[in-house]
Amino acid sequence: MKKNLRVFSLLLLPLFVYAQQSPTDTSAISLSAVVNEALANNELLKKSAARLKAGQAVLQQAEGEMQPKIDANLSYGYLDIVPGFRSVILGNIEHDFFPTLSISQPLYTGGKLKHQRQEALAGMQSLEQAFLSEQLGLKLAVTAAYFQLQSLINQRQILFENRKQLETHRRYARLLVEAGHMSQLELNRIAVALAAVDGNLLRIDVDYQTMCNEMSLLLGRQEPQLLLPQDSLQVIPFEQNPENLLPVALEQNPIWKQVEWDLRKAESKVRVQQAARLPQVSAQAYYGYEFGLESFSFDENKRYFWGLNVKMPIYDGKVIDAKIKEGRAGVEQIQWQREYLQKNLSSQLQNGYGRLIERENQIAIQKQALEQAQQSYRLALIEYHAGRRSNTDLLDIQNALFNSRLTLNQAMLDYNLARAKLLAVMGIL
Repeated sequence: MKKNLRVFSLLLLPLFVYAQQSPTDTSAISLSAVVNEALANNELLKKSAARLKAGQAVLQQAEGEMQPKIDANLSYGYLDIVPGFRSVILGNIEHDFFPTLSISQPLYTGGKLKHQRQEALAGMQSLEQAFLSEQLGLKLAVTAAYFQLQSLINQRQILFENRKQLETHRRYARLLVEAGHMSQLELNRIAVALAAVDGNLLRIDVDYQTMCNEMSLLLGRQEPQLLLPQDSLQVIPFEQNPENLLPVALEQNPIWKQVEWDLRKAESKVRVQQAARLPQVSAQAYYGYEFGLESFSFDENKRYFWGLNVKMPIYDGKVIDAKIKEGRAGVEQIQWQREYLQKNLSSQLQNGYGRLIERENQIAIQKQALEQAQQSYRLALIEYHAGRRSNTDLLDIQNALFNSRLTLNQAMLDYNLARAKLLAVMGIL
């Protein structure tokens, strides 16, 4: 175990050196930690959370419309019937001071207020599912970036091992050249292979830093940092029953649930417009005092009123009918969208699961290919030292081993990405 940790530390040494040469800091990470950090700090997710708060406020407004309204009122007026004459002669009131307390309560709206509340509730639930959808997308992006960092570390390790083999090969070949048993041309071929490895190592350093910068942005960090995964790339088993993929997705996928709430919102909107055709009845009352300049008595200046207000549209140029048609067209659009989304979900799940099985089989195939490549390299190395293999043969076999390791690493990355995407479509990543 200590030997493995030592090898891993040596592998990451160039990355630490790169970090010291750049303005970024170094941070050790785990998958669960970076996902939680992104969910807590990502700016776009915070924007979505603020949008959800706005939806909750709209629902609160709709609920408040069903409650009584109590207002304190204060009015002041000045009346001068004949300017220039004293008020005593004409008996007019020049000043009017009128404090009141009023209350109003809707009694019957044909269900309009109830349907408005249902519309606001559906809208708020739709925003909540949109927020969960953005959370899911952020999880997928962070998870994919984490796997890619692990894969780049594996690529670097493979390149270092290949470079070590080439260095050993070059030292032995140089002895053969000095002894006159090999031409300088063969030694130059090894140097070219080493230069190709160094170029790939440089590319990986740049790719790694780029991925770290992108991931730091997803995590909401103020400055880019060099991120070092604490674990290595592993094949994570997929434990879901393939027969339950669609039922789970229809229950958990936030995009599907958002469409369901959008449909309820559109239906409630139609019912609101239908209720607008019905009578709107409300009760109103107020109590207060009206004081003039020459009359200031609480007993004599009481004012109160109560009554009912009924309003019903007779003719509005068919505006309400047009709004109802508009609402029904919106319902129809969402119904078609819902039907398409269900088919699309089913297709994504089938394709995703098929792709996952293919990636799993690829890993098994590449593991066998790697074993064969390792065995071929061991035999070729023995034959090369015995003089029965040429330098060209050994380089070709060594390159095949190198490519086999890279292909297995890519297969493992593709499998984990396919698994994460499938879980995201199911809504359970």
